[in-house]
Amino acid sequence: MLIQFTVDNFCSIKDQAVFSMVSGSANKKHTFTERSYKLLPSSVIYGANASGKSNLLKAFDFMKSMVLNTSKVFQSTDSLPHKPFLLSTETEQASSTFEAIFIYDEIKYRYGFEADNKAVYSEWLFEDRKGKEAKLFFRDTDSSEFYVNPEKFKEGRGLKVLENHLFIWKCDQEGGEISRSILKWFTKINLLNGMQPTDYMRYTLEQMKNVDFRQAILQLVEAADLGIKDILVEEAEVPHSELDNLPIPKEIKALIQTDGSPLVRMGVKALHQKRNENNEVIGTEEFDLTQMESEGTKKYFCLSAPFIDSLRRGNILLIDELDASLHPMLTMALISMFNNPKINTKNAQLVFVTHDTNLLNSNLFHKSQIWFTEKDEEQSTRLNSLVEYKNVRDTHNFEKHYIQGKYGAIPYLGEFALKG
Repeated sequence: MLIQFTVDNFCSIKDQAVFSMVSGSANKKHTFTERSYKLLPSSVIYGANASGKSNLLKAFDFMKSMVLNTSKVFQSTDSLPHKPFLLSTETEQASSTFEAIFIYDEIKYRYGFEADNKAVYSEWLFEDRKGKEAKLFFRDTDSSEFYVNPEKFKEGRGLKVLENHLFIWKCDQEGGEISRSILKWFTKINLLNGMQPTDYMRYTLEQMKNVDFRQAILQLVEAADLGIKDILVEEAEVPHSELDNLPIPKEIKALIQTDGSPLVRMGVKALHQKRNENNEVIGTEEFDLTQMESEGTKKYFCLSAPFIDSLRRGNILLIDELDASLHPMLTMALISMFNNPKINTKNAQLVFVTHDTNLLNSNLFHKSQIWFTEKDEEQSTRLNSLVEYKNVRDTHNFEKHYIQGKYGAIPYLGEFALKG
């Protein structure tokens, strides 16, 4: 479970931004308890266009990709990924810092690092098993300090690491149990782009092969009142002779032809009831879901599997533009699954970005679940929670006050006019 995430000097985030999933003390509805922490199952981020909402989620995903070494940094000459704030001479060549505080297997960890494209300048890992934090390891190039706890982090003793490598990678490569736990927790983080939901179509179709998972998806589809009574997944082998006509990179085509493995095309049909003049059901009609259904229906279907999987595994789901193409009531229903402890039995967490002010109501969110981003005069992102604002009560109309500009994080528009 995520407790807190901190980042600085990443994309539009110049100075330190701290995002917390710790609940406010007055929140009596949407919380769960892990260890001594009262945590949130969901949080929403609002802000004007280009205010940096998405960059907070991207920063978290960037940290995940670094920890899991998805860029495949193996040699001392390899460059590390780096996305600093470019609108200041102070930061354009400076390092970035990331830290996550989380609970995994009932142990609280605090892990972070500072790096640029050339080197890791500092890295640290602390654990808290019984209410007291213990340092497991710490490295810092400025002070030339490299400390490994000889009793609590035996897996790191005697290991050396390249300056452009994370020490957590090395410990994991040597079979370290604690380092493996850290990496496993980061695999539980998933970032989805709500503007490109079809990117997750194949994943959802694959999950439909599982009878139990298929039933859960159909249950969500039926509850959404989309008029769909069933969904059929079709697979057909594509002859290699048709490869040239497919929008696939040349390298992939060459690999397929060399390997000789069959290429399978997956399709999905939505079944709708067909009625006669007496309004009697006489059968069904198949609609190609990708061609004949609305954008909202396609998005809802594509996101259904990631939602179900996150709830079942207790994962952390990050979604940029969750509300795009979805009716507000449908979006509310999806969020409510995370807020409902009877459904969210594994304490999964949802963090999403939206412009939909219909969601700003106290029935759906406590004020500690609501966050805002806005740009300062340096065009740097500032992140604030609604709990930081004075005299905000749960009985207030959050939506009305936000639109009125009482919380900031809205665009200040000039006069729209065309010359000539």
